[in-house]
Amino acid sequence: MASKIKGRPPKQPKVTPALPSDDSQQLHENNPGNNLALETCGESSSSHGTGGPKPGPSKKTLNERKRKYGVSVNKTVQNIEWNVDHFLKVQHERRQELYKDYSHQFLTLVMMWNIDVDQIKKQAGKLSDILDEQQKLFQQFQSIHMQKIEEFKELCDRHLKNLQAIKCCRRKAIIEEARKLMDYLEKTVTEE
Repeated sequence: MASKIKGRPPKQPKVTPALPSDDSQQLHENNPGNNLALETCGESSSSHGTGGPKPGPSKKTLNERKRKYGVSVNKTVQNIEWNVDHFLKVQHERRQELYKDYSHQFLTLVMMWNIDVDQIKKQAGKLSDILDEQQKLFQQFQSIHMQKIEEFKELCDRHLKNLQAIKCCRRKAIIEEARKLMDYLEKTVTEE
């Protein structure tokens, strides 16, 4: 009362900018990310152009700021969750597409491989059949060749025997003729 009488303004509690108020302390505990905004607001409201003390923000403004901050945080979290979900969904779709592409390419390669293997097996079968036929033909040719050689040997032996027989016959004929001539000459000589 004495202060009112003397004309002095009533004493107000000093608010130091370094120490947070009870309301801002509760806000800091509930939302630790909102410290900077409340501290700057507290500093601007507590210090006036003349340097005199000024009361801090009311509970209503703090609750309003807290609510807005909670809404913005929720929106930010929802946006981040949506972005993460969208990214994961896109990555999953891309992986599915890549898996489909690679599996399709792998299946076509396997099919082409199987076709090539079948063709190689068929060609190998044909080649083995051709080789078997050639081997049979070679064996037949070899047996025919051996028969021809045997026949040729027999013909040579016959020819040699015939030649020897002819030689013997010629000798005998020459000897006979020579005897006949000698007998004729003897007769003629004796007659003369």
